[in-house]
Amino acid sequence: MKTASPENARLSIEALVGQRIRELRLTEGLTIKALAESMGISIGQLSRIENGKTGVSVQSLLPLCERLNRSLSYFFRREEEIPKVLGTLTTVEGPESQGIEWFAREVAHQTDGQINLVPLKAHQLGSGLDQVAQLASGHIDIFIEELYHYWKFVPGFGIFSLPYVFENSDHQQAFLKGRYFRETLLAPLGDHAIRMLTPCWNWHRGIERVLISSHPVVSPEDLAGKRIRIFEAPILDQFFRRMGAVPVTVPWTDVSEALQKGIVDVAATHKSHLFPLKFCSHARYVTRLGDISPVLGLGINENKFRVLPPTIQKVLCRVADTAGDRFSAGVVDAEVENEVKNIQTHGAVYLTVDLEPWKKAAKSILAEMVRDGLILRELVSEIALCR
Repeated sequence: MKTASPENARLSIEALVGQRIRELRLTEGLTIKALAESMGISIGQLSRIENGKTGVSVQSLLPLCERLNRSLSYFFRREEEIPKVLGTLTTVEGPESQGIEWFAREVAHQTDGQINLVPLKAHQLGSGLDQVAQLASGHIDIFIEELYHYWKFVPGFGIFSLPYVFENSDHQQAFLKGRYFRETLLAPLGDHAIRMLTPCWNWHRGIERVLISSHPVVSPEDLAGKRIRIFEAPILDQFFRRMGAVPVTVPWTDVSEALQKGIVDVAATHKSHLFPLKFCSHARYVTRLGDISPVLGLGINENKFRVLPPTIQKVLCRVADTAGDRFSAGVVDAEVENEVKNIQTHGAVYLTVDLEPWKKAAKSILAEMVRDGLILRELVSEIALCR
């Protein structure tokens, strides 16, 4: 068997690096002149590099890494070294899991099997906060959930855990697509190796927030002294304490048991979760809070994303947007049937209440928390400006 000579091995690496540079330049829409200038080399030299006819120094690659947001190792990674399994997704039983599983299948299809996503159940990966930490460390690659889960890395994300922050969906979208959100909340996630793949912000739970309880809850006063289930989030704990309730932190996977055993009297959740998770078999009264649907973010580990070829990156972004519309529509369509099933199966009672006292109490508490320094005044002001 012949072995490759050192020269052939060197030329193979040169061709590989040249190919990576060329594909990135074309993907970014850069002219050969513009890229050559940013690298501090001539057009002719860059042309020879792209064609694998000459090598490029690490010193010349570093500004390219900076400009095109790639690690140095990206340029030396061969096609066969592209990960076949990118990572994991968590699912909630019912229409949400169906939407996420469709996303995984579509990514595999559009990448010709180069990327396979593995949907796992929440109990396999721990709490939402645990999963965000695992996403940042690279132990999982993709995490699809509500934005408040990122509060430990960027505290401002905690605002998304509260009700009635946005007047309507247009208000919510205006904030999410605005400069303040992009620069003050999203950008710092990059310091923790997290990137969002959802620029359209079209992954919606589809249905309003609700409270479920074993006894009717009609007004904010009915929460006084009640033990209410919350996830780990100081801002949410303070919100419900000021509402008069007693917050109890319970992991998502233990909510049903907490309701069944009376560990909590009330749980705040989403209408779309009620029937798939059988919550009303333990707490049949559903208070409809009328608040808009929360948006989910599709977070990906930045380091894993950077080493993918531009074509694969584009597929992930494109399918993320397509899947968001499908996910949202599926949740809404399923809930039309699930409400009837929930009433028939578990005797659920849906309470349509006067929302004004709820909105008034929420806004008053929000103002208190701003005054007490628990929420940034600038954040609330920026949200208000997007109306």
